[in-house]
Amino acid sequence: MRSLLCVPASQPKMVEKSLTLDSDQIILDLEDAVIPADKAAARAYLREFLSTVETNKHLSLRLNELSSPFAKADIELLDGVKPHILSSVILPKINSLDDVKSWANKLPKGMKLEVQIESAMGLIKAPKIASHPQVISLAFGPADFMASAGMPSASPGTPYPEAATALQWPLMQVVIAAHAHDKIAYDGPYFQIADHVGLSRSAHTARALGVDGKWVIHPDQIALVNQAFTPTASEIAHAQEIVAAFNASSGAANFDGLMIDEASKKVAERLLERVTQIRR
Repeated sequence: MRSLLCVPASQPKMVEKSLTLDSDQIILDLEDAVIPADKAAARAYLREFLSTVETNKHLSLRLNELSSPFAKADIELLDGVKPHILSSVILPKINSLDDVKSWANKLPKGMKLEVQIESAMGLIKAPKIASHPQVISLAFGPADFMASAGMPSASPGTPYPEAATALQWPLMQVVIAAHAHDKIAYDGPYFQIADHVGLSRSAHTARALGVDGKWVIHPDQIALVNQAFTPTASEIAHAQEIVAAFNASSGAANFDGLMIDEASKKVAERLLERVTQIRR
C-alpha cells in the first residue's frame, strides 16, 4: 500500500466517492472522525453499505477503542459483515500486546488487525504488539503520540520548528518493530491539507525511513503520497542493474565504483518487489 484514505463513516457521499479514487486502501472510520452523536447513524449506514458494496479496493474499518462505550456496537456490526468484504480492522490507541489479545478474542475469528501506535506506552511495547500473528501492520499516530509524550504543537501532529524532526525517531521505532516481525509500517496523516509541499516532504521522509505507506485524510493528498511511495524509473533501473551485477559476480562486485554485496542485492530486490506489488 502507498496511500490509505481515512473517510468518516458518517459521511456517505464521501464513502461512496472514495471508491472512485486512486487510494490503495480505504479506511471507513467510526472513531475520531465521527462525533459521538453521529456514531449510531454511521454504524447503521455501514451495515447497509457493507452488505451491498462491490469493489476490488481494500476496505478496512477503524473501530472505537475497546474501553469506549461504542466498542460493543462496533463489534456487533462486524458480526454481520461477510468476511471477504473487509480486508482488516484498524485498532486505535493500542498500548500493549494484551490490548491486541483482548480485541482478537472479541472479533470474528482470524480477522486481520492493523494497529495504531499512538502513545508513549504503545511505542515502548510496539515490538511485542507486532508479534501477534493476526497483526499485519503498525501505523504511527503523530497527533495522539505528541499529546502522550507531552510535545507542544502549533497544529495537530506537527512539532514546533525547534523540534521539526522530532517525530522521525518514534516513526523509525514503529518501522523497526513492524519489519522485525515481517509486518507493514505506515505513517499517520499530514493534517495541513492545503500544504502540499509539507505533505510531499513528510511522505518522502517517511519512505526514506523505511515506511511502506501513509494515511491521507483528503482526496487532494492521494496523488502526492502515491508519487512519494512509488519508485521512480531511475530507481527501478538502478535496482535491476545491481541485481544483475551481483548475480554475475562471485559474491561481491564493483558496480560503477560502488561495492555491492548480498546486502545491496536485498535492498534492490525489496524495491523491485514493491514495484511488482504496486503494479498488481
